[in-house]
Amino acid sequence: MTTKLLQTLAAATTVAGIVATAGAANAVSLSYTTQYQYKPTDGTPVSADGYYKTDIEDIISVNKFDSKLGTLKSVTLDLVGNLKGDARFENRSSRVATVLVNLAGTLKLELPKGVELLSSTPTQSYAYQVSRYDGRTDFSGASGRTVNGLSATVANTRTITSSDSFFQYFLGKGTTDISFSGLANSTVIGSGNFDSQINTYASAGLTVTYNYDPTAVPEPSAAIGLGLVAGIGLMSQRRKSWLKASN
Repeated sequence: MTTKLLQTLAAATTVAGIVATAGAANAVSLSYTTQYQYKPTDGTPVSADGYYKTDIEDIISVNKFDSKLGTLKSVTLDLVGNLKGDARFENRSSRVATVLVNLAGTLKLELPKGVELLSSTPTQSYAYQVSRYDGRTDFSGASGRTVNGLSATVANTRTITSSDSFFQYFLGKGTTDISFSGLANSTVIGSGNFDSQINTYASAGLTVTYNYDPTAVPEPSAAIGLGLVAGIGLMSQRRKSWLKASN
């Protein structure tokens, strides 16, 4: 009889241990990803590929963290800055020239405006050899060139903790508005007698990841206590049955 009682108590304790393990809180994460999208008000069509001509000053809105989900520990920001461009140039010098096309820009997030939160500075250089001036300023032929498909990408990350002044902006309901700017620094460098043009377009993707401890479920100690109570109750019922049977 004693052996059966101990087996029953052991079984109840095992069940309680399983419940306690399942109830223990583990840190989890929640991510929101947004792509900058220009909202034209002057009839300019929305870009099909998400690139817009610089310079850009606008807002990117991201969802805040709902404290009902748990306790926020940190916020990770991943900014991917992209540039694309096209250029044309004509060497009007009497000598062969090397032309350097530098596609560059600064994509920046500020919160609030004027306080830098995170930035990305994609850049890519291209070199071209062109002949002496061929007598035609047509951005083609031996002395000129028209180039498309220039591109540059840089990804940067920042993690914000509760001790950081930015932390407060990501708590609450609704969205937080982050100031976004995309400024071009592209250049075309050639000979002393030289014509050139360059266009720079930018796009940006932002992922905000909230790392948090979820709202607590019953404490392991409470779950164990409930399991032990259940076990003792079960033992008591079985003991009564055994006493009746023995009588």
